[in-house]
Amino acid sequence: MSTKALRVTYRPSRIEAISDVSVEIPQRTTTCIVGPNAAGKTTLLKAIARLVEYDGAIFIEGRDISELGKALRRILAYTSHVSVNELLGVRVIDVLLTSRYPISRGLADSEEDLEGIYEVSRSLGIEHLLTRRIGELSSGELQRVVLASALVRRPRILLLDEPDSHLDVALKPWLSLYLKKLSEGSTVVLSTHDPIFAFHTCDYFIVLSHGKLLYSGPYEDLINNATFLEKAYGIGFTRVELGDRVVLLPLYSALKAHVGE
Repeated sequence: MSTKALRVTYRPSRIEAISDVSVEIPQRTTTCIVGPNAAGKTTLLKAIARLVEYDGAIFIEGRDISELGKALRRILAYTSHVSVNELLGVRVIDVLLTSRYPISRGLADSEEDLEGIYEVSRSLGIEHLLTRRIGELSSGELQRVVLASALVRRPRILLLDEPDSHLDVALKPWLSLYLKKLSEGSTVVLSTHDPIFAFHTCDYFIVLSHGKLLYSGPYEDLINNATFLEKAYGIGFTRVELGDRVVLLPLYSALKAHVGE
C-alpha cells in the first residue's frame, strides 16, 4: 500500500490537514502513525479509507483505490471509537452483524455471519458482551467491540485510529501482542499517542507533524535517530530498554522549559 503526493484540505477553512505525504506501507506488518495533536494521523487513515476527499493518489496492491469502488469495503476496514458513539442503544451483536455487511452473502443474517462474529468475539474476550448495549460498556470494553467490528469483515488491511486509548495498563500489552499476531495475515496501520505501546507493537513508523511527513521507515532506523520524534514533538527523547524491546521515551526533565519549575 502506498500514497503519492497526498493532500487533504478541510473546507471552508482551507486548512491543510496533510500536505504532500508520500509513503510506502509494507504488507503484513504493523505500522504506527505517530505525531502530536493535529499532526494529521487520523486524516491520513481516513484518506486511505476514502472517508475524506483528497488530492494525490493512494494505491493498494498496485491499484488506485479510486478504481476499486465497493470492492474497497471488502479489502480494508477503518475503526474509531467515535464511529460507534452514535449507537449507544444498539446491542453489540447487532453492531457486529451490521459491520459484516460488505462481505455478507445476503440481506438476512446467515450462519456464516454468526460463526464469524462468535469466532472474533472469543478471540477478543467479548462473548459475554454480545447482548449488552453499546451505552452500557466501559471504555475498555467499547474499544474491544470497535476492534471486533473491523475484524468480523476479515479485511486484508486494518486501519485503527488510536485503538489503545481508554485501555488500562493490563490490556495494552495484550492488544500489542494481538495486533502483531494479526499482522501475520493482514496489514495493520494504527495511530497512537503512547510511545511505549507504539515501539512494542510496530515494525514500521510514519512520523507526522503539522500535516507534513518527517519520517517513514522501519522501527530499527527510528530508534537509532531520535531527531525525527524530537522535531515532531518539540522535546527531547532518550533510548530505553524495556524487556526485549528498545523504545524512545520523552525526556521529562526537558518539559520544565515548557511548564516552568
